[in-house]
Amino acid sequence: MSIQSGGHNLRSFIELDQPYDAFKPFSFTTSGSSAETVLTVSSFMTEANKITLIVDKADLYINFNGTATTDGTSLLIPAGTGYTDEGIQITGPISVIRSNQSNGRVIGAIWGRDTSISIDS
Repeated sequence: MSIQSGGHNLRSFIELDQPYDAFKPFSFTTSGSSAETVLTVSSFMTEANKITLIVDKADLYINFNGTATTDGTSLLIPAGTGYTDEGIQITGPISVIRSNQSNGRVIGAIWGRDTSISIDS
């Protein structure tokens, strides 16, 4: 039996049946020694439920739903590495602060829910 039997194309169904209705890519380079907001999730969607990012050029501290700090309450991501998580709920700012004197860059994307979009099942 083929996965395309019965008039159904399973691959097309899987590609069209996405679990998230909102998507926002981002790229941000730090420009100073203070915490900076990469983006505010609520400006693009109700909540982010998945995030993936990479850090380039210099180590960065990242904070979700708050202000990034270097005091151990933010996530340190070394340059050349990344972070991915899902099943999360980010509704506020995603912020960064550099860990040393060098400016760093974060590149990534968030996926989530947008309650302003009506999805008929």
